Formats: sequence, structure tokens, C-alpha cells
Amino acid sequence: MILPYEKKYAAQIATLLNNFLPFEPKTVDTVHNAGGLRFLYVNEADEVIAYIAGHKIKDYEANFPYFKRELNALKLLVTKDTTYYTSHFVVHPNARRQGIGSQLVDMYTSAASRIAKTIVTVGWVQSDTNNWAAEHQFKKAGFEPFVYMPRYFEPYSVDCPSCGGLCHCDAHIFIKENV
Repeated sequence: MILPYEKKYAAQIATLLNNFLPFEPKTVDTVHNAGGLRFLYVNEADEVIAYIAGHKIKDYEANFPYFKRELNALKLLVTKDTTYYTSHFVVHPNARRQGIGSQLVDMYTSAASRIAKTIVTVGWVQSDTNNWAAEHQFKKAGFEPFVYMPRYFEPYSVDCPSCGGLCHCDAHIFIKENV
């Protein structure tokens, strides 16, 4: 069942993010204080098995600090009107391919579309596979590719748990504009 964020789920969300989306360690406090639009999917045992979150872009540079020249078109787009940035999307591996992720993306997109002109989502793509696990869900919800940035973090020496050291992930930036 999809629910809006509630504090009682913060610890479970932190665990889910730390186990399956481990870029920055999360705690109950960091999850609870994140703000923005947040939805979760709980199973019959009231366990969080999926989570999506996003926030209004207030400071473009904070969300996209790298590749300023290459991403100038994105900056022009997202700074002209209210834009939401999808900051987290994770589905527990045992719950994938059951439609849960698509339901969450649809709920989040519907809510964000009521308050934002544009929604931006970044898919982190392993360079060796060129595969972004959630691409299907976002395309189905009307997102379109905007720009593909090979080895997005590599020039900045960002440590990545998925890459096991220096990050070699590519960034596939998708947008959805409300017309």
C-alpha cells in the first residue's frame, strides 16, 4: 500500500536507503528532516519495501554542481519555473518487478506535477552495463531523456559504494514537463 511519508517509518526508510542506495549514509534524523514530497510502499507486515522522494530545486548549483557548461541547457530549463528534483527512488530487490516502483513513480509524479512545471530525475548508470534499473518506470510515467553524462563524478574524485572506490557511473538525466 502506498502511503505519504510518516515519521514512524523513518528508521525503515534509512535502512532501505543505506542497504540499496548507499551514496550518503542516512539516519532517522536525516530521513525525517529531508522534507519535500515523499511516498513509501509498505507490505502487509507494515514494512517499508519502496520509497520515493523529491524536493523543489531552490539552489540549482546544490543539485547539479558539476559540468556547468555541459548542463547549461538544464540550468536554463529548471530555473525558469518551479522544478522538482527526484532525490531518492528505491525498491527492495525482493519486491521488484511487481509494479510497486511504477505505482510509486506515478504517485510522486502526479503530486509533483500539481506544483511544478518540470520534474528532473537522474538515473545513475553503471558504465559497464549502460543500465539504469528504474528507466522503464520513469519513461512509462512520461519522462524523456534530456542528457547523458558519461562518468559524471569521475573528474571530481567522488567515492562510490557501487563502483567500489572512484565513481565511474554515468548520469542519465530525464525530465518531465507539464504542458
